[in-house]
Amino acid sequence: MSKNDSGDRRLCGSDVLVRNDEELLTTVVDGELIGMSVEQGACYGFNSVGTHIWELLAEPRSIDNLCGQLKNEYDVGDDECLREVLELVEDLRAEGLVKLSAS
Repeated sequence: MSKNDSGDRRLCGSDVLVRNDEELLTTVVDGELIGMSVEQGACYGFNSVGTHIWELLAEPRSIDNLCGQLKNEYDVGDDECLREVLELVEDLRAEGLVKLSAS
């Protein structure tokens, strides 16, 4: 599988994503996730919000659903939340860590 599962198409709010953690070894240290991909030869560090998003993506969720949940838990506006979530999940998708879900 290529790192980017859908070509160059940008993600949008209705896209449903799920994490692709088959090859990712993870641990949580002080509330922040540290991951290592043996296949990619890379290590990843997530802040507490990124860790929470990673946990939420254990089950398929739309980006809109992620933003709705995050806005209920954090003091963040609609536009900022969508912009920051899209930035993170685009980066994760480029690394092969999340993928579009068939659900």
